Amino acid sequence: MNVKHLFPGLRNFRAYLNTASAGFLPLTALKRSMDFLSYLTDFREGVDSVDFLDKEIMENVLDEGKRLLRTKRENLTLTIQTTEGLRRLLLSIEPKKSMNIISFDMEFPSLSCLLKSYAQRYNLELRVIKNRNGWYYLEDMEKLVDDNTFAIIGSSVQWISGQRMNLRELSRIAHEHGAWVIVDAVQHLGNLTLYPEKEGVDAVIAGGEKWLLNPSVGSGLMYVSNALIEEASPIAGLLNMKSPVGEWSSWWGMPEKDPWGNFDFRNDARKLDFGGGPPYLLATTLWGALEVINEIGIEKIERHNTNLAGRIKDEILALGLEIIGGEDWEKSAIITIKTGLSYEKEEEIYKRILAEGIKVSHRGALGHYGIRVSPHLYNEMKDIEIFLEFLVNSLSRL
Repeated sequence: MNVKHLFPGLRNFRAYLNTASAGFLPLTALKRSMDFLSYLTDFREGVDSVDFLDKEIMENVLDEGKRLLRTKRENLTLTIQTTEGLRRLLLSIEPKKSMNIISFDMEFPSLSCLLKSYAQRYNLELRVIKNRNGWYYLEDMEKLVDDNTFAIIGSSVQWISGQRMNLRELSRIAHEHGAWVIVDAVQHLGNLTLYPEKEGVDAVIAGGEKWLLNPSVGSGLMYVSNALIEEASPIAGLLNMKSPVGEWSSWWGMPEKDPWGNFDFRNDARKLDFGGGPPYLLATTLWGALEVINEIGIEKIERHNTNLAGRIKDEILALGLEIIGGEDWEKSAIITIKTGLSYEKEEEIYKRILAEGIKVSHRGALGHYGIRVSPHLYNEMKDIEIFLEFLVNSLSRL
């Protein structure tokens, strides 16, 4: 997969295997954003028109999104990273009191903070599925879901273990009880295939900072099903409403308009938009990154990423070490190695790896921990071999 020339930041590392923390920004994204900033600086025609910029930018980035997710543009909008999109969606759907929401005990803390406050606000019971040796099983999920479940909300790929949830079965279980399935896909989208309508999920939210190749930009994608669009009742701004005359540009100067009059919500996912002008700079940067992903093809990227991670799995298990998930691990690009050492000893090895210019992570929660490796489309098998050789040598010196 010959794309390294698009990622000059790779030159700073012997091997960068840490996309689950942050991806690299491609030159295509830089060019899109610089072109747009130049356009703004010159104040060219249309720079002050939401109608013009929506056609030139928003429609293009959402078209790239629909290619990635195999959905319709009408079901997509933008978010500012993951948590903001989840918050905006949840605050637009109001559960009845005494319902329950379900999540997982090793979720990223931003999700747990959000769900605790959401449950408190609406007097919901928060049910948390417990891991078994760092892994989750459908039978445990099924035990907690009932006809009073409002939603199952969790990560489609777990940030510590790399477990890829069975979304189709999870959706079946939830929908049999009338519950929504809302997915945090920040460790999934851009890395592995995720087709929401095929999986049956109701919402997918993913910040761009990791596998979507938009680190520290503040971008992201949000998919919302038709049923959830209809159900949602967000706070009204103006630009998440329908223009009274077809285009906003024609409406601003009309003397007969009443600013306190009635407006109708849009009937697509952009009903959930911010209400003011869209974040066009974030959109252009995400657009340039999505072009790279779609040009290669997400199915090819998935095969590439899981092949590299699978090589790590085979070598680690052959050495008699363990990974979180053990034999249940499959088809993921995040793999967490359990060295069997104390956390402090493992931290020493992790720091040695970093000092060699090999970028990975040390991650843990609820007693589970390990060295997390996460290759992406700009990695090659030689990056894996560099990491494995250094890890094996480090362990052999103990």
